[in-house]
Amino acid sequence: MIRTVFTLSLIAILSMLAAAQDAGIHGPTTASAASAQGAEAGSRSSNYPPFCPPQDCLYYAGDFDSSYSGANSLFNDNYEDGTSMGQAWVGVKPDYDATVTGATFVELVGDGSFQLDNPTPFAIQVGIKPGQAGKTVCSTKGTATAKVYGNSGDVLSYAITIEKMSSPCKLRKGKLYYVNLLPTTHEGFGYLWNVPPMPQNHRGWSNDRNHCYYNSPQSNYNYADCNELGDFSELSIALTGKQ
Repeated sequence: MIRTVFTLSLIAILSMLAAAQDAGIHGPTTASAASAQGAEAGSRSSNYPPFCPPQDCLYYAGDFDSSYSGANSLFNDNYEDGTSMGQAWVGVKPDYDATVTGATFVELVGDGSFQLDNPTPFAIQVGIKPGQAGKTVCSTKGTATAKVYGNSGDVLSYAITIEKMSSPCKLRKGKLYYVNLLPTTHEGFGYLWNVPPMPQNHRGWSNDRNHCYYNSPQSNYNYADCNELGDFSELSIALTGKQ
C-alpha cells in the first residue's frame, strides 16, 4: 500500500475532518497550522499549565506555537473504537525516579466537534524500534477530560487529561520510555501538537527530542519514526505524579 501524508491549512483541516466524519473514513495523518501564523494563543499562562500543577508536575514538554514555521500535529486518536486509529509514542527520559499518576496530550480538534468516550487508555513501552513494537511496561487507564487550551484560528486545541490513572506507572531515572495516551472519540478527530525547539512553559525534565514513533494500521505505518511524517522532534505532552 502506498502511504500518503497530508499537510493542510486550517481551513482545509476543518473541511476534511467534517467530510471524513460524514463518510465514516479516517482523517489525514498530519494537520498543519501554517496558515495560522500569528494567531492568538488562547487561554494560557506563563506559569504552570492547569493540567500540570506545581505540586505534582513531573514534566511538560511545552506549548504548541502557531507562529512556529514548523507547527504541525500528528493523528493520535481511536476513532469510533477502531474505525480509524493512530498512535504517537512519545519519548521521555526522567531526570529522577518517578511514579506517574496522570497524563495530558494537547491535541488539535475542530471547534465543537469532539466527544470523548471513557475509560481512556495510557501505556508505556520501552525498546521500540522502526517497524517493531517495544515491550509494554505499564498499561493503565482513567477517565479523561478535554478542556480548551489555546486556539489557532478556527481550530481549538484541547488538553486531554487523565488526572488519576487506575494504577500508577513507575519510571527509572535516565531510562528512555515511550508513552501514549489514546483518546477514543465518536465525533471529531484528535491531532497531537508538536512544539518548537524552545517552547513556552516547558516544565520539569529535559525534553528528549527526536524520540517518537508513529503506529497506524489504517495508514500503513508500523512504528515509523515520527520525523518521517514532518517536524515531530517533540510533542506537547505532560506527566504528573511524584518523584
